[in-house]
Amino acid sequence: MSGLTSDVFDEHLVDESSQYMLDDLQLAAELGKTLLERNKELEATLKHHQNIIDDHVQEIEYLTKQNAALREVNDSRMKIYEQLEVSIQDLERDKYKLALEYQAEKKHVKQLCSNIESLETKVEELTRSLEDARRQAEADRRTKQTERLLSQQQQQMPPGLPVIKLNSQTSHEPKDAIPVVTPQEDDSTSRQTDETCPQAKPTSTAVAKNTDPILSSQDGDDNQDERDGGTGTEEHTLSEDNEEVLRIMQELQRTQKCLLSEQGKVGELEEQLAAIAQENTALQTKLLNAGSSEIKSVYNELSMLDEFRQGQMCIRCLRDVGEQPDNDSIITGTEDDDASLMDLINNVDIPKVYRSSVTMEAKTCSICAHSSKYLHELPVNIVRLLIELWLLVVRKFTILKRMLNYLYRPALLIHQLINLPAYEQLNCL
Repeated sequence: MSGLTSDVFDEHLVDESSQYMLDDLQLAAELGKTLLERNKELEATLKHHQNIIDDHVQEIEYLTKQNAALREVNDSRMKIYEQLEVSIQDLERDKYKLALEYQAEKKHVKQLCSNIESLETKVEELTRSLEDARRQAEADRRTKQTERLLSQQQQQMPPGLPVIKLNSQTSHEPKDAIPVVTPQEDDSTSRQTDETCPQAKPTSTAVAKNTDPILSSQDGDDNQDERDGGTGTEEHTLSEDNEEVLRIMQELQRTQKCLLSEQGKVGELEEQLAAIAQENTALQTKLLNAGSSEIKSVYNELSMLDEFRQGQMCIRCLRDVGEQPDNDSIITGTEDDDASLMDLINNVDIPKVYRSSVTMEAKTCSICAHSSKYLHELPVNIVRLLIELWLLVVRKFTILKRMLNYLYRPALLIHQLINLPAYEQLNCL
C-alpha cells in the first residue's frame, strides 16, 4: 500500500515538473519573441537617430562652409572699408590742399587786382605827364620857330629898323608877350637869341626822352628841319601825320578787340555746326533707312502693278489667274451671299468719286469669277491706290530734300564765317 502511494506521488511530481518545464519553455519563447521585437524596434530607432545624426553632421558641414564663405566675404568687405577709409583720408588731404591753394589763389587774385589798379593809376599819371610833355614840346617848338623867324628877320632887316626881342623866360608864355626894343640893342638881342636856342634844345631833348617813340621821331624830324632850315608848315604836317598814326593805332586796337569777339562767335558757330552736322548725319541715316524701306515697298507695289498690267494677277483677290477654285474654301460664296453683299453696298452712302481711267488688261481669277458677279461694282480701284501711294512717297522725298537744303544753307554760312582771316593776317593788314 505504501509502495503504490509512492509511485503515484512520483508520477504526480513528474507530471508537475514537466508541466512547469512546458510553462517555462512557453514563457521563454514569449520572452524571446518580445525581446526580438524590442530589438527590432531599437534597431529601427537607432537607424532613425543615425540618419538624424548624419543629417545634422551634413548640416554642420554646410554651416561651417557657409560660415567660412561669410568670413571671407566679411574679410573682403573689411579690406574694402579700409581702402575706402584710406581713400577718404586722401581725399580730405586733397580737399585741404585745394582749400589752401584756393585761399592762396584768392590772395593772389586780390594782389593782382590791386596791382592792376595801381598800374591803371600809373597809366593815368603817365598819360597826364605825356600830355604835359606834348604841350611843352609844342610850346618849345613854337618858341624855336619864332626864334628862327626872328633870326632870319634880323639877318634880312637893314640896321635902321627896330628889332623884335624874345625873352628866354617867356618861352612857355603866349605869343603876344613879345617886347619891342630899340636899334641900339642889336648886339644884345643877337646874343640873347643865341643863348635861348641852346637852352631850348636841351629842354626839347629831355621831353623827348619822356615821350613815346613817335614823339622822339617827331623831335628828330624837327631838329632835322631846324638844321635844314624848314618852315612851320612841314612841322604841322608831321604833327598831323603823328595824329593820324595814333588814330590808326587806336582803330587797330578796336579791330583786334572785334576780332577776338568774332573769334569767340566763330567758336560758338563751330559748336553749332558740329551739332548741326550730327543732326544732319542722323537725318541722313533716318532718310536712308526710311528711303530703303519705302523704296522696297514701292518696288513691290510697282512689281505688283506690272503683274496687274501683264494680267498675271487678279485685281480683286491678288491671286494667280491660273489658280483653280477650291470647293472647300470659304471664299467661294453663294447667290444669297452675293445678294446680301449688294444690299449692304446699296445701303451704305458712299460719295461718288470720278477716278481717272487707266488702260490695263484687267483679269480676274476663276475663284473671283465664280464667287460673285457683283464684286466689280465695289468702290475700290487698286491702281488708283498704288498711284496715290507713289505720289505720297514722292512728296515725302521732296519734303526731306527741302529740309536738307534748309540745313545746308546755315552750314555753308558757318563755314564761310570760319574761313575769316586770322589774327596775324589782320595785323599784317
